[in-house]
Amino acid sequence: MVRAFIAVEPSAEIRNQIAAAGQELRGAGRLSFVSPNLMHITLKFLGEVSDSQIQKITASLDGIESRPYSLSSFGISTFGRPPRVIKAEVHDGGATAALAADVESRMAKLGLPREDKPFSPHITIARVKEYSPALLPKIAGIKDRSFGECEISAVLLKKSVLTPTGPLYSTLHRVEL
Repeated sequence: MVRAFIAVEPSAEIRNQIAAAGQELRGAGRLSFVSPNLMHITLKFLGEVSDSQIQKITASLDGIESRPYSLSSFGISTFGRPPRVIKAEVHDGGATAALAADVESRMAKLGLPREDKPFSPHITIARVKEYSPALLPKIAGIKDRSFGECEISAVLLKKSVLTPTGPLYSTLHRVEL
């Protein structure tokens, strides 16, 4: 069994800019920051899947007929009340959402359960382990920051291994758009 998800990755420049902005939030509660090399936009979390399912998933992903698209990231917001996740916003004219809908449909045809929450493309900056009232004013100070623009040209099937020091990701399959 493999813990897996399907994602797209913004450029290293965008991820580094987002990580730098995240560092400005240090000291505002107990936050667990995402390393820039682990930042991505999840299209579909698969959970534990068997090796035979991985083969079917890769074959299905190979059928994606999307074209590369432009993505920009600007703005910081949160999920949850009180905030549980701090995220960078993604702006792409709906391209990532369309790609996620295609992936969702393909995975449903393989018997994988559909998501019960609406898709919201974002890049996680940090998870809030312990909330502090100082967090929201710090976010407000950087909420309108721009992190850059890049081209998304591939869909990735990623393996996730959870360790005591955080997750380790590796690419199992890459589909060029």
